[in-house]
Amino acid sequence: MDDTATPIDPLVTQSSVESSADEEETASVPAGTEAVTEEQADHIRELRERGLPQTVVEGGVTGEAVGFGSGDVAGTIYKTYLGASFADSVDAPVDGPVPDNDLDRLRERYVAPAAHAALVRHLADHGVAVLRGTPGSGRYTTALLAAQEAMTAGVVVLDPQAGVRRLVRDNGGLQPSRGHVIEGDGTEWANELRPQLLVGLRGATYGRSPLVIVVDDQVPVAELAGHVVEHEVADDMPAQVLERHLTVLLKDRPSDCRKLLEHPRLQEDLLGRRSMAEIAGLARHLAGRVRDGDDIDDIVQGLGAELRAKAVKLLGSPQRTGSEAGRKQEVSLWSRAFLLACVVLDGTTLTRVSRESHRLAELLHGVRSPSSVPGMPLFEESVQDWLGHSEVEFTDRAGNPVGPRHPECLVHVKQRGLGEAVLEVLWHDHSGARGPLLEWLDGLVVRGEEDIRVSAAQAVGLLATFDWAYVHEELLVRWASDKGEHAGRRRFAAAWALERAVADPLLAPRVQRLLRRWSHRREFRACAQAAYGTRIGAKYPAEALSSLERIAAGSGMKSVWTAVREIYAAGSRVQVLERLADWAASPRHWLRDDAAKCLQGLSRFRGQRAVTNFLKEPGPREHLLLLSRRILLSSTPAHRQCGWNAMRLWVERAGGEKGLGELLADFFAELPEQDGEGDRLREQFRFYLRLWSHQLPDTTAVGRIRSLVEKRWSM
Repeated sequence: MDDTATPIDPLVTQSSVESSADEEETASVPAGTEAVTEEQADHIRELRERGLPQTVVEGGVTGEAVGFGSGDVAGTIYKTYLGASFADSVDAPVDGPVPDNDLDRLRERYVAPAAHAALVRHLADHGVAVLRGTPGSGRYTTALLAAQEAMTAGVVVLDPQAGVRRLVRDNGGLQPSRGHVIEGDGTEWANELRPQLLVGLRGATYGRSPLVIVVDDQVPVAELAGHVVEHEVADDMPAQVLERHLTVLLKDRPSDCRKLLEHPRLQEDLLGRRSMAEIAGLARHLAGRVRDGDDIDDIVQGLGAELRAKAVKLLGSPQRTGSEAGRKQEVSLWSRAFLLACVVLDGTTLTRVSRESHRLAELLHGVRSPSSVPGMPLFEESVQDWLGHSEVEFTDRAGNPVGPRHPECLVHVKQRGLGEAVLEVLWHDHSGARGPLLEWLDGLVVRGEEDIRVSAAQAVGLLATFDWAYVHEELLVRWASDKGEHAGRRRFAAAWALERAVADPLLAPRVQRLLRRWSHRREFRACAQAAYGTRIGAKYPAEALSSLERIAAGSGMKSVWTAVREIYAAGSRVQVLERLADWAASPRHWLRDDAAKCLQGLSRFRGQRAVTNFLKEPGPREHLLLLSRRILLSSTPAHRQCGWNAMRLWVERAGGEKGLGELLADFFAELPEQDGEGDRLREQFRFYLRLWSHQLPDTTAVGRIRSLVEKRWSM
């Protein structure tokens, strides 16, 4: 008899069904990647979230938006003004006008650099210009407002992925009487710009539709003489940008604005900030605290300058003297290593921190940093000596203060933000320690338990925000493409590092472009898959799901369902359900396979993440209905069994959640359509509801659901 027309044998127990599903899931894990149980996945997710900056918007996690008129505001322009980031719809062009009122708001907080006037003149003379500058320097805002000034009818942002070659063909995408801006960061065509191509664009742009091509400072321009306008930030630009932003944000409180701007500690804090986006964020933070009624001194005291000063003191150069008293006051290599271990392994046991600090000290020993390296007095120092230079406290697992001899003593950095400041000072002021530090972090990823691996990976992600190029070349690429014994651990570490780095608004576009490239390259696909299964996927769900679909359909990796589960868990639940419903109807086997596994896997979530919460919401409920129906009617027995496993989990939960039984009865009654397939599905539901009434502990709830379903079908 055809198995697709009858329910499974009732003698097949639930445990054996789930066991076979687990075996199938394990078999689909890419080679070199460690299989992770659901309990481990939950634990790792909790560890990651504990160490990440949290910004939650409408149930989904997003990074802090870049402010108006500040930094490289490409993300803000696309996301806020045009409705959606170009990365979230990478397969479709993102040409679109920027509303004039939004440009006016940009201009209100804009401090024009020297490049602005030069760019306007260049557009008037030549029609096309290449604006070259460092990300975060305000170059994108300059391009938009210069294009508006050159052609007052408005500004159009062009799709960066399509490149500039299509503009030469039939003026594709150019709108007469408007200025145009296209961003080349991370694109292949940016490094291939040639004078001939730009000359060809002149005929299409000159006098009626000027074009600004924005590229970063890594793009070679030796051949582009006469076409490039360099965007540079003057030394006093940070102070000017902060003053302009605060003047606008606190225009109804001029005295508070003046007090802030004249505060000496605030001027010190500005010395370490070169990114215009960072300064705009600082202005928003200051204005918000002022409006909350906080004291000006208290506001400024909590800024990064004080933390950096403390970090400099903790890592300070040794002050050698001939006396024994002088030697005891100097900062030894051991103390520095212990401090760094405390920072990276914040929240772990003192025993582990001490052991890892020894390994780090051995790597640092002999390194020629700006200050001379002291000896390693094994018996002249103790943990007590190191604590004097560490700013840490000890607690037990319940958070109660304990002494260092407590058997489960946990180490915590006392002041929030101090750990990040220590790593920043180390990276910029002690460059000789960079290599040993990365080598130590790599060792933690290979040797450590899950909490150690997550902490080390996130420390690498933080270092990437200080120096993206160095960390990317020295560690991230090697981790992502590793094929050795520890390939799985290193790939996940690279993914977790990128998850930490993407929280920086300046790095977010670079991380997006990097993962987009990696998803097309076989040796990097496993890492891209893992990275999309982090907060990166929740921040850019459409792009992540499209890339995962491409990986699942064409890479031979077969399964991406664990990454999809993490995107769902991080907050993008509606988008995931909608995409899974499409996958369930795909002609590609592996997409249907992942849709089935996801329905079963997501059904195990409880609380806010439970899929049964969508039974009350019309839109998501429709996606869930389509997904469930397509899986339960699949021609593949394993897929159907995933669907019935999910239904069983829902029914089992109905006994403990008030009102869920009625919602499930309505949902189950609606699943079978009025055709032959619907009749078969109804018979299968009757069979399983009878089976579950004998298997599940709460027979009352199952009986009520069964009664309600039969009643609705009889109507």
